[in-house]
Amino acid sequence: MTLEKAVLNSPVAPDEVRPAKEIKAVISGSDDWYGACSLETFNSSSGLTYTHEDTEGFLNYPTGFNPANFWRKDAGVQVWEYEETYDNWQDTYGMDAVAVFYHSGHGGMDSNGVFQAPLGALWDNRDRAYSSNMAFANEELRYLFWSTCYSLRVSGPDNPVRTWWGPNKGGLRMMFGYETTSVDDPNYGKFFWDEWSKNKTFARAFLDASWRISHNQVPVVMAAGANQSEAINRLNTERLFTKAPVTKGWYQWQWIGTLPTRSFINETTIPTQRSGIILSNKFASDDIIAKLALGVGVTRKEAETILLDANGNRSLSSKDVHTHVTNQGALNIHFGKANVENTSLLNEDKAVKIAQSFINDFELNNGIELALGNTRHKFTCGGTTKGSGTVTTPSAIETIIQFRQTHQAAKSVNSDHGLIAISIDNDGRIVNVYDSTRLVLGETNKLTPDKLWPRDPKGSTGENIDARFKKKIDRIIADGKGKSSVLNEAVGYDFSGNLGSVVHHKEIEVDFGQNLKKRYKVRVPIL
Repeated sequence: MTLEKAVLNSPVAPDEVRPAKEIKAVISGSDDWYGACSLETFNSSSGLTYTHEDTEGFLNYPTGFNPANFWRKDAGVQVWEYEETYDNWQDTYGMDAVAVFYHSGHGGMDSNGVFQAPLGALWDNRDRAYSSNMAFANEELRYLFWSTCYSLRVSGPDNPVRTWWGPNKGGLRMMFGYETTSVDDPNYGKFFWDEWSKNKTFARAFLDASWRISHNQVPVVMAAGANQSEAINRLNTERLFTKAPVTKGWYQWQWIGTLPTRSFINETTIPTQRSGIILSNKFASDDIIAKLALGVGVTRKEAETILLDANGNRSLSSKDVHTHVTNQGALNIHFGKANVENTSLLNEDKAVKIAQSFINDFELNNGIELALGNTRHKFTCGGTTKGSGTVTTPSAIETIIQFRQTHQAAKSVNSDHGLIAISIDNDGRIVNVYDSTRLVLGETNKLTPDKLWPRDPKGSTGENIDARFKKKIDRIIADGKGKSSVLNEAVGYDFSGNLGSVVHHKEIEVDFGQNLKKRYKVRVPIL
């Protein structure tokens, strides 16, 4: 077994590749590849917390090869950057001045399907960008990322054709966004490149990155093409940026969501035993990783060398199988693209049996407890305004079977830790495996709650859980303008660190008014 340094791969088509630099955001010149805007402080809207970190995470990797033209923040983000007259200002600035544009901030959509993004300062006495005023991709733009709520809707009367056919003036290749409100989180951009580095397409990388942040928000990816087959092919194969424009004749999109008849039950029963647990990496051994890679199809010759990147992530790959283990011990096995032409939904019981067989065959459940979690699906749909116009009926093309790690019957509450998720296409073929479960080495803190501290001589009752949640939520809506509601909640173990503890987790949605909302993940410990 040997270790070799992993070579960083550029996300740009080969004829445009430059030597890799240090991976940190590089902003300079007019290379016309990357540009970004992020907003935490708005001119007339409530603030956000992590959009700058989100955007930096996106820019860091690709600008190691080609620098970004610009990264504007807060008051530097203004209407002119989003409208035709100045969206390629000085051939350097604006959303149509670059091939790849990333926007992180608030987003909303009205009843007419018009997307709006509040901005950081007044320009022309306006501080909102509207999709109905945009005219892009007739110059440089080819890939548009909206890291915002409600930016790429696919339900009810809304769809990408309704909102984004007019603004796209012909050259756009792909768009990324959300059907739902999205969580205010710093990791979207970073996770996108983490997933792309596992040899995934842009579409799968975006959807899987969002899945790691929350299983309840709905990410969407759309691809354009001259016709239906071209758009479908681009959606399912594109993984390198190119400046070549495409003819706008058809849009095809994918998203992760649930069947219309499916609803999930909140699990909020507090376990009677809730000791802390000591956790460890299941995949710490190079030999274990190599054996697993051999088992899933990596050739013996390729399994003799593990590629190690600067962050300590390890990978073994062959033509059709890519095995990757992060420095935190999360395993991802990617088997390539699904058969998207088969739209006859795989029976869920059969999908569960396929997933369970894989887990058993490769001993992913050794030394850990698992419980069947929620099932979700990957859907696809398409449409055009050509002729009399059409939007196809959505089809489920993958089933995602989830198992949650448990301890003393209490499940993991995480989206990115303590679970196994297996994606299976309608042929019954496994497409992707994600395993972030941890070995449980032992328990700590076995005392009952009333023995954890000395008796209070004044008889204070302390704060209950609701009071602690209220304090955390009040800090989120400190300006007093937001109203919160609980989208889902669960009580269970947090498996994200080396010491697991029982927590009460809520995903809340805050309505800030002005057609703007945002999601937040809030947790309080249960002692």
